[in-house]
Amino acid sequence: MLEAIGAGLAALATPQAVAFMIIGVVYGLVVGILPGLGGIVALALLLPFTYGYELGATLALLLGAHIATIWGGSVTSILFKVPGAAKSLALVFDGHPMTQQGQASRALGASAMAALLGGLIGAVFLAISIPIVRPVMLALGPSEYLMLALWGLTIIATFSEGSLLKGLIATALGIMVAFVGMDPITGTPRFWFGIIYLLDGISFPVAMIGLFAVAEMMKLYVKGETMVDRVAGHEQSTVLDGVKDALHHWWLIVRSSLLGLWIGVLPGVGASVGGIAAYAQAVQTSKTPERFGKGAVEGVIAPDATLGANEGGGLMPTLAFGIPGGESMAILLIAFLSMGIVPGPQMLTTGLDIVFTMVWIIVIANVLTTLLGLAISRHLARLPMLNPNIMIPLVLSVCLFGAFATRGLVADVVIAAVFGVIGYTMDKYRYSRANFVIGMVLAEMIERNLHISLNLYGNDFIFTRPITLAMLIFIVITTALPFIRSWRKKSASGVTR
Repeated sequence: MLEAIGAGLAALATPQAVAFMIIGVVYGLVVGILPGLGGIVALALLLPFTYGYELGATLALLLGAHIATIWGGSVTSILFKVPGAAKSLALVFDGHPMTQQGQASRALGASAMAALLGGLIGAVFLAISIPIVRPVMLALGPSEYLMLALWGLTIIATFSEGSLLKGLIATALGIMVAFVGMDPITGTPRFWFGIIYLLDGISFPVAMIGLFAVAEMMKLYVKGETMVDRVAGHEQSTVLDGVKDALHHWWLIVRSSLLGLWIGVLPGVGASVGGIAAYAQAVQTSKTPERFGKGAVEGVIAPDATLGANEGGGLMPTLAFGIPGGESMAILLIAFLSMGIVPGPQMLTTGLDIVFTMVWIIVIANVLTTLLGLAISRHLARLPMLNPNIMIPLVLSVCLFGAFATRGLVADVVIAAVFGVIGYTMDKYRYSRANFVIGMVLAEMIERNLHISLNLYGNDFIFTRPITLAMLIFIVITTALPFIRSWRKKSASGVTR
């Protein structure tokens, strides 16, 4: 074991590996910041560069870029309410309100430190847990994945302040949009209205760019002010404040990291679900859940810690069983095979040095990303205070380019504009855009796993699968807790009067 750890580090101690690591991290930060792209596009563009170089250097380039996109995607979510990728969605809920309150530096600092700590926990997990987690993975089936997705839906109550009905309507609309296109199980076309383009469904990154980015620029144009509230006036925090926040909420980081590891281990679930689930558990376990959605720093820390740890968890099934933990891991699996790395049980014996090379890359890439992120956060925090005449065309051009780059279709740019109008209208009439997107993210996962569960286990699968039943009870309890806590506060205030 110690020899493998040393060999893994030695593979990265060459000039080529060091250079590729730095290039990968910088490239990943840039691509991560561009809306609609993120880790999948970053890795896909690097695939041609996986031939003819040292194995350690190539892994450093790929994994370094992949790790860096995590924090890169968080930047635009926090500063402009524009998720850099689907997995960064949860960062907009509290990250952007912090920016509006003049605390962008604090939010970016907390985000970078939480991602670092989560990534380190993920690396340690990857190093020690592959033999332990295998039987657990094999015990879970589609019915358990269904419960996990349903748990993600419980967060809709958080963003339904003032009207739970409006929150439910927004979620239902998101689910309906996700149903456009081919049925994932039967292949039957649905809601395509004879338009060939709609057979592929509505691209989630494109819809997200429209709902948040385009809609926010419309609001900014109508308001005619900077994105930072006039009350805040100017930046009122420092990056160090955010770092202290992350260290202060160390237990939240540990909990969120363990959740990210768990979701990363489950094949096909993906980091976007992890970010939403992390936010949900942060709200449900908080003593002051009413602060969330209004600029609570915990709402930034929890998702980023989960996303950082998710990568270590996602590599576990990819390496041990050849089953991608998510979309980005599928691209990595292709790269591994092209480099002669064959995933499977032999990775734990003859390929242990390669596993530890990846562990070291995750550690070093996380440290490099955090150092770069903390160094530039102070300058990035000034961007939302730019004149709207500069901000609007700059952000719109980048976002519409991102919408086009997702699939190379001009129609996606039109769809982004349409969803921009929808997002602006929803915000104006206080229908939660967050609920809309959560419904859209989880709809396919719920539908697919429900179909498979019914076919495999029958109509009574909830009661015949003990783990599924236990998870359902857990969902009911965690969903009820905020309402019980609110009822107790009202009762206590009534007694006081």
